[in-house]
Amino acid sequence: TLASGPLRVAAQGATLKDDERLIIVVHVTDQEGAPVTGLKKANFKLWQMGHFFSEVGGFFVVEVDGIAGLEGVYQLVRKPWSLVGNGTIPFFVRVQKGVARSGTAMTSIVKVREGLDL
Repeated sequence: TLASGPLRVAAQGATLKDDERLIIVVHVTDQEGAPVTGLKKANFKLWQMGHFFSEVGGFFVVEVDGIAGLEGVYQLVRKPWSLVGNGTIPFFVRVQKGVARSGTAMTSIVKVREGLDL
């Protein structure tokens, strides 16, 4: 049933130049493609994958609401956050609403050497 079906989760990672925030934008829908709104921090888990596989703590969740077409979109923000070295850091996001409804997604943050403007 819809109440116990999986959630569809899409995620995209971003960092802003000269900013200390990690931002993961997450879009959550149900099986029918309807946006899932009203989620809170307790509904999200975020793991940083790479040399270490550890849950990223100290983040907060902002629901993007009041903008047509962005229902079910959330920002997972961690500040301060800094990536040491260069390369690609994958992230794993899990969203759970209730006992039987969950979904997952992966995204990555790419950091290139200092001074290289893309």
